[in-house]
Amino acid sequence: MRLKVILSFLAIQIVSFALWQGVHAWNKPKPIIVTPSDVLAHESAKTPEQPFSTVRFSARSEDKKAGELSSDKKIEILSVLEKLPKEQISTLKNIILDYNPKAHRGLGGKGIIIVRAVDMESEEFYGVMVHEVGHNVDLGYLSESSKAKASEFSDNKKPIYETDPSLPFYRICWDNEKTRKKSAANQDFVSGYAMSDPFEDFAESYVYFVLHNKDFKSKTQNSEKLLAKYNYMKNTVFGGKEFSTGEYLTENLTRQPWDITVLPYSLTSFLAS
Repeated sequence: MRLKVILSFLAIQIVSFALWQGVHAWNKPKPIIVTPSDVLAHESAKTPEQPFSTVRFSARSEDKKAGELSSDKKIEILSVLEKLPKEQISTLKNIILDYNPKAHRGLGGKGIIIVRAVDMESEEFYGVMVHEVGHNVDLGYLSESSKAKASEFSDNKKPIYETDPSLPFYRICWDNEKTRKKSAANQDFVSGYAMSDPFEDFAESYVYFVLHNKDFKSKTQNSEKLLAKYNYMKNTVFGGKEFSTGEYLTENLTRQPWDITVLPYSLTSFLAS
């Protein structure tokens, strides 16, 4: 793990962000200022056995003391990864902890995740991590088998090919990366942020399936498109697996949150699953 001064990172960011393809980011409408919980309450300070030897961790900070927190954040991240299919994580190569409190909460794409390591409570931090893993699954793990024919979708001007396994998901509610289907209503998306583009639709549906599975299933009774997204996550992404997370909803089935990553959930239940 390396720490670099902020000026070096500014220079590197200009080049590296231009090269990274398919990276998605967002910030919440309101900043959350809380005391970070950097050590998991359910575990000791011992680092769990890491089955993800291909993942490289690094940190960004202008404060050298922030590096002392990185080992605890690494424990939290590994605890998330251990709950997800190992084959999905196999395409994740780099995780960068950003200690700038003004940074995006998360950035994710093919093989890389950048997550803000300060000013987030553990539950939100986990939610952001799972959302960003969803981007890696979409853009890295679910890769095309052939580039013979481009589809109607592209990501940052990069063609998405007809053999890309994510296309059936995109086509549920989208005509292309910028245009929603006229038949797609608000209730066909898990969140307001999911309506931004098909890639955020995928990542928000992914984190909803993992952390709020029963909620997601409840809402499918009011939307055939939402049911199709749930079944896609269950069958194509998770090979038939469902998570015992969330609660079965009996009301507010059409109410949308803006951002799945800040919905309350039982972190203990997720880690025990």
